[in-house]
Amino acid sequence: MSENHNLIINGSGSYGGGFFDKVVIRGDGTVTSDFECEEFKVFGSSDILKNGTAKKFAIFGETDIHENLHADEVKILGNATVAGSAVCKRLKLMGALEVGNTLSGEEAHIKGSLSVKGDAEFERFVSNGAFEISGLLNAGIIEINPRFATSSAEEIGGDRIIVKRKTSLFTLFAGEGSLEAKIIEGDEIYLENTKAEVVRGKSVTIGAGCEIGRVEYEDYFHAEKKAVVKEQVKVD
Repeated sequence: MSENHNLIINGSGSYGGGFFDKVVIRGDGTVTSDFECEEFKVFGSSDILKNGTAKKFAIFGETDIHENLHADEVKILGNATVAGSAVCKRLKLMGALEVGNTLSGEEAHIKGSLSVKGDAEFERFVSNGAFEISGLLNAGIIEINPRFATSSAEEIGGDRIIVKRKTSLFTLFAGEGSLEAKIIEGDEIYLENTKAEVVRGKSVTIGAGCEIGRVEYEDYFHAEKKAVVKEQVKVD
């Protein structure tokens, strides 16, 4: 277990935390206290009772973190739950991630399912999956392809916000996805298949499938024929 400062769990077991090079769980493992490592991998099921810190964090099975997660590279192909806050500098989500508080980092690529009970903040946020954010989604660049289901956030803010449905053979059979938010605010905004109470921006384009209550724009506004905009106002 302690060779080369690695924690390897094959089968089932419960161990204390500490500092490790690698933590690898191939069965059913529990870590009872804070841990910090270079690499964390789960191929089975893991239960982290405290905080986890890793440079590389990969989940191919299931993991449940009872407090907070801080990691540089995060890849989730299975299911992960973080009861507290999660800092994921670079997040690749192809499975499911649920965060009980806030989620933050530099770049997020969502192809699976994301649930955040607080705010989510990144420099770049790209979603081809589905997400539910109870607070604010804030990023410099936001690109959302609502392929299936309904993604939602209380508020969305960014410099450049693009919501555009890319058609494919999969989407033809899966039906249309959509985005819902109370407020969407940014500099450059392009929306499709979006429901929002208020949209604010310098340049705003409302495309097909949108239902918008009020648009407030500074420089440019355009709404396509298949879009519904109840009110538009040019502001200084």
